Amino acid sequence: MRALIVENNRVYRDLLTHTLAEQGFNSDSGDSIESARLYVDSETYDIICVNQELKDGPGEEFVAYCNQHRSQIGTPILFLSENTELKAEHLSVRVDGVIHELNEHQIEDQIVHFIDLHLDPVFFEGRILFVEDDAAVASDILSQLQETGYQVSHFTTAEAASSEFDAVTAYGSHAEAYDLAITEIDLKGQMQGEDLVATIRSYEDGRGFIPIIAITERDDDQRRIALYHSGVSDFLPKPILREELLIRISNLITNKRLLDKVHDIRRELFALATIDNLTGCHNRHSLMEFSDKFISTARRHEYPVSLLVIDLDHFKAVNDNHGHAVGDIVLQKTGALLTESFREGDLVSRYGGEEFVVLMTHCNAENARLKAEKLRLEIANLKPEGLDITTSIGVTSLEVGATGDFEAMFHAGDEGVYAAKEGGRNRVVYVDVA
Repeated sequence: MRALIVENNRVYRDLLTHTLAEQGFNSDSGDSIESARLYVDSETYDIICVNQELKDGPGEEFVAYCNQHRSQIGTPILFLSENTELKAEHLSVRVDGVIHELNEHQIEDQIVHFIDLHLDPVFFEGRILFVEDDAAVASDILSQLQETGYQVSHFTTAEAASSEFDAVTAYGSHAEAYDLAITEIDLKGQMQGEDLVATIRSYEDGRGFIPIIAITERDDDQRRIALYHSGVSDFLPKPILREELLIRISNLITNKRLLDKVHDIRRELFALATIDNLTGCHNRHSLMEFSDKFISTARRHEYPVSLLVIDLDHFKAVNDNHGHAVGDIVLQKTGALLTESFREGDLVSRYGGEEFVVLMTHCNAENARLKAEKLRLEIANLKPEGLDITTSIGVTSLEVGATGDFEAMFHAGDEGVYAAKEGGRNRVVYVDVA
């Protein structure tokens, strides 16, 4: 990507060049209107940064030149000013943002934010669910949305739109997820727009939180308040102004995508804190964090839980004889097998080294023994990197009404592993919770 920086302060010019380079831009730079015009006459830019005061005149003069230049129409323009009160709407020319020359870090943050909003396709593209049964209105809105770059699924009934929305299970930042719903409220079918809004809001996953724009010919305060209470995010009366529609859509999708990014970051941080990077299982911290709740929930709802402590036999010899890289592969494949072998509600974790712990919900002692024996055979047949790997497994359970906590269960499972090792390895030993 290419950027043009028109700035007469060398310190700021270097700062902008460095900041944009970190965002993937190659920059041309100048300090005057005359030199900048030569650049836009010969190059097409993805972003243009212009200072309010240039060597040979006001920055607005150069921005006006860019606004009329065929190759720069639509190029995001960032205006730089020492006036902290200046906003884009105060200028006589089109700029897409104003940043204030305060300090180095604030300038960098403002530029990165501007790039995210204006150049990251995640913010100016999106999938829209559109419901309108008036052919003329639908055609006009569809053409506007598609020309802007949105992907639109159009339906003439709320029933059809509801079925489509239910079928698309993706949500959040997933590429197939819907980012916005636009619905006519007064539809001809049995299901009205308000019913569709209620249906969307009933989803407990991320789909239930997408923004919704309501459109209707009935425009009064009571109607608006009722629609907002029903869960719509915004309201547009007919006839719809093109510019207003596109601005409202852009604002809602931008805010939705920003929240998606926040949720993605939270999920990534949660994964870093709870998932073992090598095996993909929960880590020891996660096990200790959730185990007590796991067991207290079972006690409250009166169902049995069981625990397996799984220790790979002679693992030190694998590292010593074949190297730690091979040892890591053994652990990776064992972790993958464990993840595939247990139910979603079970807690599969790597406790440390070659030791894994599994908490199994709704599982009594008999089923735990059977599961452990099956797992022992599966690990013996795994043969990662062609190696014969076996395991010793300690098993214990808390039946309905039994007392005991995770610490007591782990102690019993660990005793089972020790007994299995003493008994010759590659075996399962059950130990009651003391």
